[in-house]
Amino acid sequence: MGKLPINEYLVEAFKRNKCKQVHQNVYKLAEELVRRCWKEDVFIVFTDGLRTFEDQAAIYGKGRSSYIYKGKQYGNPKVKKVSNAEPGTSFHNYGLALDFVTCDGYGKNIDWNVGPKWRRAAVIAKELGFTWGGDWTSFKDYPHIQYDGGLSIGQVQNGAFPKFKLTESLSTPKPAPASKPSHIGIVEVLVGNLNVRAEASFNSKIVKVVTKGSKWKCYGKKNGLYNLGKGAWVSAGSKYTKFTPV
Repeated sequence: MGKLPINEYLVEAFKRNKCKQVHQNVYKLAEELVRRCWKEDVFIVFTDGLRTFEDQAAIYGKGRSSYIYKGKQYGNPKVKKVSNAEPGTSFHNYGLALDFVTCDGYGKNIDWNVGPKWRRAAVIAKELGFTWGGDWTSFKDYPHIQYDGGLSIGQVQNGAFPKFKLTESLSTPKPAPASKPSHIGIVEVLVGNLNVRAEASFNSKIVKVVTKGSKWKCYGKKNGLYNLGKGAWVSAGSKYTKFTPV
């Protein structure tokens, strides 16, 4: 099956401005949703995102003979009812929701049939922490996903905001595991007792004493001292130590 490269596909998926204006963490999760779907040859694009209260009034008015909001008539009985959420009662109004639909691998040929790929996209969305409107019992809203973090719309109206668990790991590359430095040679102690200092300075604090004949891995040399590891430096003087490179 043909498809755009992922970076080009992401542009198609978020083409509408209101889809780009959702909360930044919702956007990050939605972008990850597109990426994961794309890997499985499941293709979605977003059709709606942030809505103003007036936008919501127009949505709510669909399928209703009359609905007046702030003195304006939004009722539109000629079309199908699509929402039971009045202005201020939708997660869209707070930048926490998106609507999606399936399509082909080029972001075209929209398919409104809720088939296996649509449902697979919904499963992936839920894995990322979204709630899917297709799971609702009273009014199924198959295109709808929202990040509510378990909060009700009433709690959001009163100033609560969901906590995002995955966005930090999605946006911040994980640092590579720190590799242990490889040693450059072996240091042998030539005197009865030799001071080990905390830093590469003869004025540094003495942390321990090593004895004659003991051998230690050496990780570098600085200021006339050999480094035996973190916080361990000994004199590099030839009468005190013998260095053998590896």
